[in-house]
Amino acid sequence: MERNGKKITVTVSNDIVTDQRMERICSSMVAIGYEVEIVGRRLPNSFPLGIKEYKQSRLKLLFTKGPLFYAALNFRLLFYLLATKPDIVYTVDTDTALAGIWTKKFLKSKLIYDAHELFSEVPELQNRGVIKRIWQWIEKKIILKADTRITVSESVANHNSSKYKKTFEVIRNISRSKIHLAANPTEKYILYQGALNEGRGLEQLIEAGNKLDIKIKIAGDGDIVETLKKHANSNVEFLGKLVPEELEKITANAWLGYNLLEKCSLSYYYSLSNKTFDYIQAGIPQLMPDFPEYQKLNQEWNFGMIVGLSSEEIVKTVSQLLEDQNLYNSLKENAEKAGRVLTWENEEGRLAKIFDNFSRVTNP
Repeated sequence: MERNGKKITVTVSNDIVTDQRMERICSSMVAIGYEVEIVGRRLPNSFPLGIKEYKQSRLKLLFTKGPLFYAALNFRLLFYLLATKPDIVYTVDTDTALAGIWTKKFLKSKLIYDAHELFSEVPELQNRGVIKRIWQWIEKKIILKADTRITVSESVANHNSSKYKKTFEVIRNISRSKIHLAANPTEKYILYQGALNEGRGLEQLIEAGNKLDIKIKIAGDGDIVETLKKHANSNVEFLGKLVPEELEKITANAWLGYNLLEKCSLSYYYSLSNKTFDYIQAGIPQLMPDFPEYQKLNQEWNFGMIVGLSSEEIVKTVSQLLEDQNLYNSLKENAEKAGRVLTWENEEGRLAKIFDNFSRVTNP
């Protein structure tokens, strides 16, 4: 692809290495013809950066959470952006929004906002009145100031479009085709992959696991990992944070994917997670919540089981799948069929159209 001479800088608040959505998007933007850099943060346990076709930078901050972290992150990002002068700032989520807004003001650069969730409606902000209102104010600012707005599901897009009267494009968290990953399972296990935070149904999974004769593997790290370990028996294995390549192998060999959430926030209720498509690409059935996006996708492909979030429901459904091989095989076959269609190679065409329209609007 011929270079178009435009530089895009992507800003994230996480560690770059494990952000698979932005790895896919950055690679696709390079293929479209942009010069791309992604800027994240460096943590004490950060994995080494791999070789990519785009530039990767990480900022080391004194603070790792709380108001001082977000303030420091946005100031550091702002100074970095002002020094490197990108043509386009691609702001990921509301927590890097202020740096993007200020850069647009000072450099007259274009601004893209990618909402990976309803940030002001995440569980951590519920019942935190003043803090939540601050994030709602920032969220409103970035949505109104952005030249293009992207998000992960139709539900989030419709919510924000209705609330702010601005159009949101949808780029789902669809994985690259992984049919080349030959599964060779040596044991049967249920897999959870992702952040270990409240509201992810992990307490219920562990409680169910204590009653099931099947191993459970939990891949990821987060705020409640130590609490979870205290309640888990020897049937539960905590794998910690894994590099994407290792996680793919673990997922490909799983028997069942776990993908339940509490209905504790609009952000969760309207979500359509990365792991949904990772499990599909692995060709394994999964347990999903009774939320709009998961219902809609499963109605189309019938690759998983919609389950209520209780240990009793989990035990009942897993036992059913263990006993009914025909049902399990049918779901697995449907997951494999869905995996041949629901690929990033197909989804990235939407991204190309968004940038084509973006270029026409910003360069009349």
